[in-house]
Amino acid sequence: MSMLSRYFRPALLREIAARAGTPVYVYSGDSFLKQIRTYKKAFRGLDPLFCYAMKANSSGALCALAAAEGWGADVVSGGELYRALRAGFAPGKIIFSGVGKTAGELEYALKSDILFVNAESREEVLALERAAARLKVRARLSLRVNPDVDPHTHKFISTGLLGSKFGVSFDEALRLYVYAAGSPHLEPVGAHFHIGSQVFSARPYALAAGRLAAFILKLASRGVSLRYADAGGGWGAKEGGEMPDPAPLAAALAGVFQGTGLRLILEPGRSVAAPAGLLLARVLYRKKSGKKNFVVADAAMNDLVRPALYGARHPVALIGPARGPAAPRDIVGPVCESGDFLAQDALLPEPAPGQLVAVYSAGAYGFSMSSQYNSRPRAAEALITGPSSWRLIRRRETYEDLVAAEIL
Repeated sequence: MSMLSRYFRPALLREIAARAGTPVYVYSGDSFLKQIRTYKKAFRGLDPLFCYAMKANSSGALCALAAAEGWGADVVSGGELYRALRAGFAPGKIIFSGVGKTAGELEYALKSDILFVNAESREEVLALERAAARLKVRARLSLRVNPDVDPHTHKFISTGLLGSKFGVSFDEALRLYVYAAGSPHLEPVGAHFHIGSQVFSARPYALAAGRLAAFILKLASRGVSLRYADAGGGWGAKEGGEMPDPAPLAAALAGVFQGTGLRLILEPGRSVAAPAGLLLARVLYRKKSGKKNFVVADAAMNDLVRPALYGARHPVALIGPARGPAAPRDIVGPVCESGDFLAQDALLPEPAPGQLVAVYSAGAYGFSMSSQYNSRPRAAEALITGPSSWRLIRRRETYEDLVAAEIL
């Protein structure tokens, strides 16, 4: 596999596993930065503000790399805002999205003086207004508008159709912007859409952007002038490969927003982080059941839930010499669920007990969605910093960590 030799050299993976243990998430700094710089190159004519979607992977070390490249952050919780500030993202480049912000989170955002809050309902706009009044400030506001565009992606990551929990309709947004413009505690500055993840065609973006631009012009005719147009994220990156050139996306958005005077914002996350990481596990046992060949590893669905949750098919490879012909094998973990699998029917040679197995394209929604289910301590994380260098960026949790917050 080309990614194995290019970013994840087997000798280095064996060293990381020996010293950090398994399971361990391993990230390539070079790969992560390559995706970031590919975005910057494709969009250089538009000079957008890129806000890294931290929900994809909020590791402080990776976020610090994005911040050093001049990127901002897209956060969806108070915890992510805390992480973003800790990682070095400038407050003026942070936007706060999500449908369920608490009063405390809204106040935290206002006290941090972030760029703006992306509100997603009338009641949230009123809650933001109350928070701003309590703090005696004027809250910069954007609304997430639902453009009713089908991105033709997985139903769990399609977010731009009416009937989704996300955003408001254009009609409701118009009323809310007019209200906000008249409030002494609200300052409408932007409009936002996000149609979903794993979108490989620029056409849905062009359609949604055109609808948003027409709406922004309508707002201007009502005396509400905005400064930012946020087109969300979601350029696709298939499992087992790097992100394709986003130039078609840049061209589509330039065709709509160039010359409007609006600052474009993009929120890439998965496409940056997914190719840059893998989950490294060790084979524990092998067994047969009927026609099935099972490989039991020390990583499980609590470490990587995407295969069970989304039906994601991550490429897997054995690290080390092949033994015999390849055959379909299920890579499963120790969790007591039938849905605990990392790969199904993966064509692999017979692994040896103790052999390492790498699950690729796991840099996004891998560790960030991991849990302590079955009281399994969460994995360690390591960052490859050079051809033969790496460092631990998160220690493995201990049994003591499992109960650290409990009160008996």
